[in-house]
Amino acid sequence: MATIKDVARLANVSVATVSRVLNGTVFVREPLRQAVLEAQRQLGFSLNVNARDLALKVSRTVGVLVSDVSDPYFGILASACESISVQRKQSMLVAQGYHNAEQEKAALENLIAHRCSALVVHAMALSDQTLQECMDKVPSMVVINRVLPGYESRCVNVDNQSGMREAVKHLLDCGHTRIAFIDSSHGILDAVERYRAYEDMLRAQGCPADPQLRITVDPTMEGGRRAALRLLEQRGRFSAVAAYNDQVAAGLIAQFREAGLRVPDDISVTGFDDLGLAGCLNPPLTTVKNPVREMARYATELSLSLYAKEDCGPPPPLLTTLVVRESVRNLGAGEYEFFHTQP
Repeated sequence: MATIKDVARLANVSVATVSRVLNGTVFVREPLRQAVLEAQRQLGFSLNVNARDLALKVSRTVGVLVSDVSDPYFGILASACESISVQRKQSMLVAQGYHNAEQEKAALENLIAHRCSALVVHAMALSDQTLQECMDKVPSMVVINRVLPGYESRCVNVDNQSGMREAVKHLLDCGHTRIAFIDSSHGILDAVERYRAYEDMLRAQGCPADPQLRITVDPTMEGGRRAALRLLEQRGRFSAVAAYNDQVAAGLIAQFREAGLRVPDDISVTGFDDLGLAGCLNPPLTTVKNPVREMARYATELSLSLYAKEDCGPPPPLLTTLVVRESVRNLGAGEYEFFHTQP
């Protein structure tokens, strides 16, 4: 197996020059650089990054903790983190916590043990205290989609309440007052904030939320189907549904269709996230656009900048926006609001 000394001998340069070329740490004159790269190619030499980093007592790894990469939200989040990692010539290590406090803690401790230079953490089940202790231990750790008191400058968050308020306001403006809410069974912060916004908007319009119209399910398409079945037992006591996310909304629409009900003619539906699925549904889903990519990219840049003791600059606008498509019906004046009569 070729060594760095073999590369230096073939290129007729010093080992230090080979190291500089392969690490990209110092400018090397182009003829020498090309000689080193050609020698590397001929010998099939690969730099042992782990050994190098161990010797230099540095890490070139971005650690990312998410809940479940099979969920489109977290898949996009991890992909956005990786795009910055590649730009900054870092490798990336992904761990999953599955919305479980013990698993999140074990995953986070594992990332810390790997001495990641940057650490981007989406952990909703862990307590504030546990996360704060980890942030004290790792100065480059950044928390995403959550704000910890005293660590606000290292938290990158989107305003979930503002987004849900927009969705519910749109339903109210279209004449709907009996609006069901499909909640996440994970009981995480963004679910709490979205339900609070739904409740506040209805109360402000003089039509308090009906507890029987709050259905809690797994935030998946299958969860949405189960929610639709439970809502149909309400027999016409609602005309619209605000879903926790787009996957739940997709399940609702599919199950309503199987029950012979049309969206939006019989029931209106909104989602949250707008990560790709929403525009492909039938009908295309009115939803809240969640800037997940921008949030993840900035969080990764911020963490790497903290590690390098550099200024990352101000965050980009992380604003939710309502994307109006075709899943909400505008009720006419005096039009009957419920999709069928009470028995």
